[in-house]
Amino acid sequence: MSEHNMISITGLTDRQRSIMDLLWGCQDLEQLRALIQGLPTVRDRIDAQGLIWIAQTESLELEQGLEEYRDAANTAINSARG
Repeated sequence: MSEHNMISITGLTDRQRSIMDLLWGCQDLEQLRALIQGLPTVRDRIDAQGLIWIAQTESLELEQGLEEYRDAANTAINSARG
């Protein structure tokens, strides 16, 4: 993935950014599971799982070019509403 195609998730709290940094540092699924289970609160564990889902979705969109499709779909929807 080239630098201009890096995943960017906006609107995260400082705590969520810290959790995401920890998640990115995991080398495999076992480390990821251990990290999530080791987080101090249920809220942190829920946030971690949500962040993983967001990162997976963003990654798929970038890999499959769905970002361009999404932009075109949003333009079409907005035109139809107008």
